[in-house]
Amino acid sequence: MKLIQSISLLLAGAHVVFSEQAPLSESNTEQTVEAFQVYQSKYTHHSIRIKQQNDTLCNAHSKQYTGWLDVGPKHLFFWYFESQASPSEDPLLLWLTGGPGGSSMIGLMQELGPCLINEFGNGTVYNEFGWSKSANLLFVDQPAGVGFSYIDEGTPYPGSSFTAAEDMAHFMQIFVSQVFPDLLERGFHITGESYAGHYVPTLGAQIVSQNILYPKRPQVNLESIFVGNGYVSPLDTAFGYWETLCTRNPGVKSPIFNSTRCDIMATHLPRCMNLADVCYKNPDPAICAVAETVCWKGVIEHYDGESGAGGRNRFDITAPCKTKDDFCYSEIPLIQDYLNLPWVWDALHVPKAIKNYSVYSEEVSNAFTVTNDIGISTQPQVLYLLENGIDVLFYQGNLDLACNTAGNLNWASKMQWKGQPAFVAQPKRPWKDGDEEVGWFKEIKTSMGVEGRETTFAFSTVDGAGHMVPYDKPKEALAMVMKWLDKRSYA
Repeated sequence: MKLIQSISLLLAGAHVVFSEQAPLSESNTEQTVEAFQVYQSKYTHHSIRIKQQNDTLCNAHSKQYTGWLDVGPKHLFFWYFESQASPSEDPLLLWLTGGPGGSSMIGLMQELGPCLINEFGNGTVYNEFGWSKSANLLFVDQPAGVGFSYIDEGTPYPGSSFTAAEDMAHFMQIFVSQVFPDLLERGFHITGESYAGHYVPTLGAQIVSQNILYPKRPQVNLESIFVGNGYVSPLDTAFGYWETLCTRNPGVKSPIFNSTRCDIMATHLPRCMNLADVCYKNPDPAICAVAETVCWKGVIEHYDGESGAGGRNRFDITAPCKTKDDFCYSEIPLIQDYLNLPWVWDALHVPKAIKNYSVYSEEVSNAFTVTNDIGISTQPQVLYLLENGIDVLFYQGNLDLACNTAGNLNWASKMQWKGQPAFVAQPKRPWKDGDEEVGWFKEIKTSMGVEGRETTFAFSTVDGAGHMVPYDKPKEALAMVMKWLDKRSYA
């Protein structure tokens, strides 16, 4: 059964400061492990080991660092790039690829990183539309067990977004207060795509709650989250299949499905919605498994059952699947080949505990399935962020089916909060990059009683893009991000 894949994939003491001005240096307050400098949290058992890289691995046009967060038996890999414009002034962005089980190196080397995998899979090329153009950019393979992240032998794989969020919140606290303390007061934004619709709101909520709970500890200065084609609500994702496949609304000349298939899907949608709602109210894995089966058989299977391995592409309904796997993108296996080259491992100082790098962890995906993390909605976490004054954007490539525009707009419109009436009533308006119309947007600014300022909730689209907006429309994606960071508005 491809159900899970189809609806979620993409997939204490003084320390030397890392800055954009000074190279790494040693001091007697640091431990050195091989080529790494180690920073121990003053508050928890977490620590970070980090080393500087050059442009050999990634042609980044700015300083870059790699390393691991160590928390007991779990070890999270990260790759950090300083801004190419003004590292001492630009905001910090954290990118999380989805899955669950997808490596954030996909986002780095296929989509928005300063370098992209080359056509041979043996090196990288500079990305002129990389998001580190005007932001400090951090990629993390999480949860532990994904990509270059690993767990000690005998340790169970993390099985929920909430467990992952706990580790990541500690990581960010150490990263901005002890490793790069010049980032502590800087604006911080969490972004990602696909299952990041679970990861990002959950991590954002964890950071906000920890800031409130421990006001005397370093505060991670979270300003916003923005998620591309996010998997937030399984119920609404299934609901959006009919509109995506049976109308011209995604921006297609004619519907993808004929009237016969559309009628079959429409017939089964009510039962799928009813059982998915029961799952939301009673999130028992056994109950939710029944809802998943009904939604798969009645709605999702009609397209996704023919996807992958040279068939349909659920990430772009106008394109075929170009590979013999479920990823459908030729760059992904090239990334995996590149990051398994011996000289790359030498440069990264990959620990002996890691046997090989994989872009996708089936073990983590299975662990999330067992706990039913995949079956729940993270709309409550989005609402919590808005109530605490955190700006929120969800952006969409309209040609995506796996995390479709219709479904995400549906849950965004149903979310009960102060801004709901104005958001629902507002018409879709076009937004532009220069003179070029890119897509449509809806946005509202509402006073939430936080420091007397208005909080923004926005929803925007990019025409002609699928699941991976920065891959399909790199220029437009960069413009979209810059508008959000600079103005929090597409008007």
